[in-house]
Amino acid sequence: MRFLLPRPLRGFGPLHVLLPMVALLLALFGYAAIQTAAQNYRLAEERRAVEAEIHALRTRQAELEGLREYLLSDEYVEAMARSHFGLVYPGETEVVVNAPPSEESGRQPGERWWEVLFDR
Repeated sequence: MRFLLPRPLRGFGPLHVLLPMVALLLALFGYAAIQTAAQNYRLAEERRAVEAEIHALRTRQAELEGLREYLLSDEYVEAMARSHFGLVYPGETEVVVNAPPSEESGRQPGERWWEVLFDR
């Protein structure tokens, strides 16, 4: 029976140095690419949120400008003079209607629902 001895390892060559360095560089570039993609995603989300806020603010601005125009109009001034100060044009007669007081049933909103649920 013949015994085979293990072959001696070759010397430490340039390939043994180059492969780990290439693997390390690939890992670093991969990490950098993932971080950049994650940052781009976060920035895109933030941009969408800011654009939505800008749209909401522009809508609110348009509403406020419309309200401002109405408040500066003669129509609003006349309505306030009639309702708050009781002013009328010459020749008009002001009529005040006193409504009878409404009867309060003493129920709170939603009380009937609880009565049905618990048979009260």
